[in-house]
Amino acid sequence: MDFKKVLNNRHSVRDFKDTPVKIDLIKEIVQEAQKAPSWVNSQPWKVYAATGKTLENIKQAYLDKDSQKGYPDFPVMHREDWSKAAQTNMKQWRHEIVHHFDDFDQAHEKMSFASSHLYSAPAMLFITIPKNSSKWSIFDAGAFSQTLMLSAQDKGLDTIPNYTSVRFPDVVRKFTDIPDDETLVVGIAIGYAQDSIINTYRSKRVPVDDILKIKD
Repeated sequence: MDFKKVLNNRHSVRDFKDTPVKIDLIKEIVQEAQKAPSWVNSQPWKVYAATGKTLENIKQAYLDKDSQKGYPDFPVMHREDWSKAAQTNMKQWRHEIVHHFDDFDQAHEKMSFASSHLYSAPAMLFITIPKNSSKWSIFDAGAFSQTLMLSAQDKGLDTIPNYTSVRFPDVVRKFTDIPDDETLVVGIAIGYAQDSIINTYRSKRVPVDDILKIKD
């Protein structure tokens, strides 16, 4: 697929078909993601793929804990403590979603259901880095994850990187055997997009001149 098409087609999908993702395809995607750069070639990332019964167990355990506050390996900062620019983008995003659905309650209901059910994804890829990593490893994990998602899109698969899947790290560790000396960074839901309204929303990006500063 043309790179621009891959780049423009990739978006966060929140409702997946129950069509399984072939294991060989997951392996191919992860192998391509390994082309991502890393600090001094440290390649700190690892991937734990949950499918089938394992993922069903994780989903059920999450539903059982859904009313509890999350406790991810990385601390979560209150949105009011983010930068003003970030807060503006987040508020605009929420406004656009409500406008897209034309009904706040409908938008909230659909988003909440999708989140609590881990987007009905047939597969979840959990990305980790060693706990004794440099902080630069977080950048490396991000580069790896984006490369992975673009590779998936190139093969006709959809994705969404999400906090929801890592908010109860003990649950994920229990069912995927992630050791205690690894930090659970993010979960990436992967599969084939359902034909539903929740997948029709596309978030906007700020004008490039707002983020690019050039000094001759």
